[in-house]
Amino acid sequence: MSIRPILGESQIVKDMIKLIERVASTKTNILVIGESGTGKELVARMIHDAGPLKGKPFIPINCGAIPESLIESELFGHRKGSFTGAVNEKPGLFEAAHGGTLFLDEVGELPVSMQVKLLRAIQERVFRKVGGTDDIRVDVRIIAATNRDLEAGVKAGTFREDLYYRLNVILIRTPPLRERKGDIRLLADTFLKGFADKQKKKLMGLGPGTLAALENYPWPGNIRELENVMERAVTLESSPLLSVDALPISFAKNTALRATSAAEVIAASQTQTSTAGASILPPANFSRGPLDLDKVLGDVEKLYLIAALEHSGGVKKRAAECLNITFRSIRYRLKKLGIPSDPEDD
Repeated sequence: MSIRPILGESQIVKDMIKLIERVASTKTNILVIGESGTGKELVARMIHDAGPLKGKPFIPINCGAIPESLIESELFGHRKGSFTGAVNEKPGLFEAAHGGTLFLDEVGELPVSMQVKLLRAIQERVFRKVGGTDDIRVDVRIIAATNRDLEAGVKAGTFREDLYYRLNVILIRTPPLRERKGDIRLLADTFLKGFADKQKKKLMGLGPGTLAALENYPWPGNIRELENVMERAVTLESSPLLSVDALPISFAKNTALRATSAAEVIAASQTQTSTAGASILPPANFSRGPLDLDKVLGDVEKLYLIAALEHSGGVKKRAAECLNITFRSIRYRLKKLGIPSDPEDD
């Protein structure tokens, strides 16, 4: 199974990846904590694939999605006739994961009665099937994950303290998207390209204001929500650039760009001209600290290019004419700014 790599250039993600690389070569138990949608299973798969267990079984189980009466059978298997409906002998997921990794997702949802049996299996790497009398030994790495506060569960008596410490040898936290806003552009561009390719659409990137809307949104559903939003937007978008109009209505209030942004520069340059006919840019505002001139000029260039592409319906030759530059120049500028260029467009 191909796994999407963990994307991100923020320091918090780089630190997480470094920790993953350090622990991947061991078989130490690992607990991954984080909000829903932050990529806990992705982290578990990366740990598995980055170490000596790559190519061995990776068996995930969502502990919160299985009825309490069936959890023991799912984990450990059962003998034929051990309970009503057990018409055949069945191996459990511990047995299926032998030699590889067992990923216990949402481990905080397990009932206390099941936690006792799980503790022995993790501690001894030994278990018995439901209805069985023989001990079965397995060589398996345990990675658990939860969006619950297990320490609070220990204090409340809903999660066993000994199991918590057995699982929590190495702790990895997956950060929420609101703590890694600098990664939103990379993630959004990646999802956009993936869904555009899947739907056979020629989308060249994010339109004016779209990135600001995405970055200003709080993302309670984290990366999973961003992925869903991008799939919806790509499906609805009919122009060459992804517009704010393709986003859910809740994003409309997040479209305002920061003061002294490139959008303000463009608006001013279109309404003010000197006697010589040249654009007059608004004075720089340093009251909030120094400006990054290269970034400002780059943003201005990108917004002008995007505006020209929108005006020309995505035809680069016409967009170049709007900007009074050559076709070769616009293709170079688009490439430099990371806006994909498809030769078939022209």
